[in-house]
Amino acid sequence: MPGETPYQYGTPASNGAPGPVGSFPAPPGYVPAPPPPGQAKPYEPKPSPFTDIPVSDYVRDGVAAILLFVSFFLPWTTAFGIARGGSGGIIALVVLVTILSLASLGLPYLARLGMLGQNWQVGQVRVLRLVANGPFLVTVIAFLGYDVIRGLFRFSETSSVFSGDGIGSAAWIGLAGALLAAQPRAAELRIDPRSAPRWLGWIKPLMFVATGFAVLSGLLGLIFVLVTLNRYGYTDGAATLQSLVVVLVSSAVPVAVLGTVSAGLARRFGSWRLTVAGFGVALLVAGFFLSFDDLASVELFLTVTVYPYYSVTFWVAAAAIAFLPFGVPAAADASHGGYVWLEAARNGLRIIAVWSFGTALTQIALAATDFGIVSVGESIALAAFSVLIGVLAVVGTKALGLRYSSEDPRPSREVTIGICLGLLVLMIARMVTQSIMYDYGYPSVWTFDLAAAAATIFIALSVAVAPAIRDLYSGVPLFASVTAGPSPAAGYGPGAAGYGPGAAASDPRTPAATLFEIATTTPELRPAVAANPSTYDELLDWLGKLNDPAVDAALARRAAGQFGLPAETVTAPVASAPIAPVVPQPVVQTPAVPTPAAPTPAAQPWSDPAVQASDPQTPAARLFEIASTTPELRPAVAANPSTYRDLVDWLGKLNDPAVDAALARRAAGQFGLPDEAPNTVNATKDPVATEPASQLSSVAVSEPASAEVPPAETTTAEPRVEPTREPAVEIQSEPAAEAAAPARAATSDTQTETIEVVDPDAQAVADPSCSAAVLFRLAEHRPDLRVMVATHPNAYPGLLEWLGTLGDPAVDQALKDRR
Repeated sequence: MPGETPYQYGTPASNGAPGPVGSFPAPPGYVPAPPPPGQAKPYEPKPSPFTDIPVSDYVRDGVAAILLFVSFFLPWTTAFGIARGGSGGIIALVVLVTILSLASLGLPYLARLGMLGQNWQVGQVRVLRLVANGPFLVTVIAFLGYDVIRGLFRFSETSSVFSGDGIGSAAWIGLAGALLAAQPRAAELRIDPRSAPRWLGWIKPLMFVATGFAVLSGLLGLIFVLVTLNRYGYTDGAATLQSLVVVLVSSAVPVAVLGTVSAGLARRFGSWRLTVAGFGVALLVAGFFLSFDDLASVELFLTVTVYPYYSVTFWVAAAAIAFLPFGVPAAADASHGGYVWLEAARNGLRIIAVWSFGTALTQIALAATDFGIVSVGESIALAAFSVLIGVLAVVGTKALGLRYSSEDPRPSREVTIGICLGLLVLMIARMVTQSIMYDYGYPSVWTFDLAAAAATIFIALSVAVAPAIRDLYSGVPLFASVTAGPSPAAGYGPGAAGYGPGAAASDPRTPAATLFEIATTTPELRPAVAANPSTYDELLDWLGKLNDPAVDAALARRAAGQFGLPAETVTAPVASAPIAPVVPQPVVQTPAVPTPAAPTPAAQPWSDPAVQASDPQTPAARLFEIASTTPELRPAVAANPSTYRDLVDWLGKLNDPAVDAALARRAAGQFGLPDEAPNTVNATKDPVATEPASQLSSVAVSEPASAEVPPAETTTAEPRVEPTREPAVEIQSEPAAEAAAPARAATSDTQTETIEVVDPDAQAVADPSCSAAVLFRLAEHRPDLRVMVATHPNAYPGLLEWLGTLGDPAVDQALKDRR
């Protein structure tokens, strides 16, 4: 047929390259030609029904299966377990519900294979999986309720101190496995994410209920002391008071810990969600290793011993839900997820501090009342261990805080890991000491003691290997500061060859304190400090009052948006070198054109790409677009102080001489294009003045007068330090210079009116790489820039929270849009 391709539809062209998709669609009724004799039809593998399942879903299913399987061999209560023995009917029930939860793990895969029918959807499989795990959840709730009811029996006259059966590690580990099996998977949430917020919404209520159970357990313990004393006719008021004090202090510890977690979830859910998840894993690890102790492997709701009730069952349930693959802080979030992970690690140290100080108070109360199974000296020794652990945990929380006074506000990971190692050593020493003292048939180590020790390991691991934190510290290897510290860019920054006060004065990364010291002690470097884009406002005001011509010139360039000193300016006292004499540029006079004065050329609109390429307030995305689509503006992008590091690296690989020159000036701390470069702002202000002097003369003589041509004027080039060269035109005479003076004055006035003063603080906050310390300072001292700070990608959660309390409608709207 005319116009039809001579090749088979869907086959490659003669050169072997595949044709464009959809370029030659097959006509209706077209049947492809059979392959030549002896040539088999090419094999086309069928797509796997599991291709869109991420690895994390397989890992989640595997972990859930392991947890459910391990629960077969652990105790459910002090008197019951599948391997320990108990009622045959209850054992059969527990085995049945566990197998049902294990079977639910295969439902998504069976549905993809079509073994559940052709009409099964994601929502239906999700509901079926939840129904399959429901019996296990109901079984755990029944055991928990039985422990509470049995605990209330101790108020009877025939009860003992340990009246309840408790709930053990099999219930905790199996509950975590069942909740992981019931959760929606990442592959399902990509299709329908509506159920994820409902799941995450259970974390807060579960921790609130856990706190309530801890309060109720403590109150019932106090009531039990009063009832027992009255039952047996104890009249010793001092002994009664001592018993009440011990029970009150020991019961207050879990209330304080769980209350801290609940309050944190209410204020900052993102970071505390990670903390709950990490401590939940630590509790499961502790429960597993203590499962071989009949009493330490369970948690009793009601007891008068010094071991309080931490509501481990509720905590583990909240932790399992916190592992939902939805909304986990990541590096690509509006607020870098690394800061959220650091805050979560800090929260873990806060929990350890609260628990340690509470345990110390309990031991002090035991020593003061001589109540317990250990002596006064032993109680004081254990209290000393707890105080040391608490103090070191407080130091850890301080070390994980952002360092606003430092050039790099990120906390030191090495210090945090060292503190976690110290906490682990102290906790192990405390548990060993306690096991030696508690040689009376009582458990020497309780679940939360071992969980706190495991938590220190998880905190150190999260700081070292969490993907979001590793991205936050990209370019700073772990433990690099121990040997040589962070490596600066080659030839730039502290540690580079020849880096001294002169280089520091022009380095935008120089801290404010160093700039202040240079400006006050080295007068010859004050122009470089004035031209540094990182110099703060108060120092600029002080420099402006010195009446130093060189400093005033640098400040004028700064006001025009040109940072850094010109290439000819000597910024540092180096070896005495001859300075080229100042040679004035020749002045050209052109005859005036008898036309009406043209209006002053207006500045180009900001939407012009040429203006945006040089504007420090241009967003990073717009700079990338300009650099990738407009090659002639790449030098201006390279000279823009707001251009981010990756784009600068890409520009350096283009081998463009103009771009390389701009990058070289940038590496020397000189931002903006030089005056002799074709700068769009100057061209806008005076299109004639930027032409070569010889061309000005020819234009004025040969061009006819026209309304479109601005009136010719005489310009005088600024004196520059450069080698002497032969002038291209003759130097004008003195009368000619006097005649040209009014025109020069008019030109100067016109240009002054069109110069746009650039705010250095606005430039800083517009930079995507602006540090958290600078954002903090700007938010505190510049209310007009708080909206920009609220939208900045490096604004950390604490700063955003503070901005939200100011009641500024514009800031509130920016924070709302950020979410």
